[in-house]
Amino acid sequence: MKFWTFEIVLKDEALRRKECRNSPQNRAATINVTKNPMRIIAGLVDTYIILMNISYVTRVPYPLDRVLAQYFDLEHIETVHPTTLGQYRVLQVVGNSIIFEQIWPKWLGVQLRTTITQSWDPPNQIRFDFVKGFLRGVTVVTQLRACDEETIIKDVYHVPLVPKWRLLRPPLAALVKRGVDRVWKEDLAVELCHGGWPGIPGHEKQVETKSELIHTTSSEAQMRWVRVAEEEDLHSTKPVTTEVAGQSVMLWKDKDGIRAIDSRCPHTDGPLALGQVSDTHVTCPWHNAKFRLNDGRVCRGPATQDLVVFPVKLAGKAVLIQISRNE
Repeated sequence: MKFWTFEIVLKDEALRRKECRNSPQNRAATINVTKNPMRIIAGLVDTYIILMNISYVTRVPYPLDRVLAQYFDLEHIETVHPTTLGQYRVLQVVGNSIIFEQIWPKWLGVQLRTTITQSWDPPNQIRFDFVKGFLRGVTVVTQLRACDEETIIKDVYHVPLVPKWRLLRPPLAALVKRGVDRVWKEDLAVELCHGGWPGIPGHEKQVETKSELIHTTSSEAQMRWVRVAEEEDLHSTKPVTTEVAGQSVMLWKDKDGIRAIDSRCPHTDGPLALGQVSDTHVTCPWHNAKFRLNDGRVCRGPATQDLVVFPVKLAGKAVLIQISRNE
């Protein structure tokens, strides 16, 4: 493998193309290469590599285990990052590596694809190798470091085929950092997804759980009413969450009255109050599961369990919900 300046590579390629044009038997091949400049670049990646290293460091308010799980939750990409990362399609899981195809968001009507190998080097290093398609040759090495209840993340982007032009490097580094900042902003806005497929290699996937606050088979004598909010605090534009006996409950006011449901998605505990809420449905912001508000029924996966719905009544201006006496 050779490390050369970009100018020398272009000069060498131009000389080769000139020789091809002077050779009648290679004229057709020369025309083909000329009409497909991406083939020229792909060939150069295999022969001459010029690396530019871009470092990115950030700190997120979640423990290391949660952050690591988020890196291997590829299922959330289409829901949380539709305009920054697009879609991921898992091709193969081998040992500690996941091979997937990234389908980038369309730009000027063009949709690019990249095949990426994501590898986990326990306990805290992740490597991304762009092996085919758009940005082929790029490598990203991520180091996670626990700091109290937070995690420090250091990414190093190894970008090939970057000329040694000093004026080009700062804007390219700024472009990468701006893009990564935007992705992290989207992740933190929905409390950092985790639990989706394919998951951390070798780790058991989180199982769905259901709230214990209410049981449909419980008799009225086994239930009690608990004050959770004031009616004036509820609006139709934004859900409100509250804690009841250690359980998070989402309150929502619409044209039909006040509703109260479990605020966490039973799939992987996604925060429903941060998702899309209409008069009839709520959609999880993590993996796009959808539920009916009137009875909690799941109407779109990947969740398979229904939401718990709490009976609601007003006592003057106070909002009360019914839960089990055992809570």
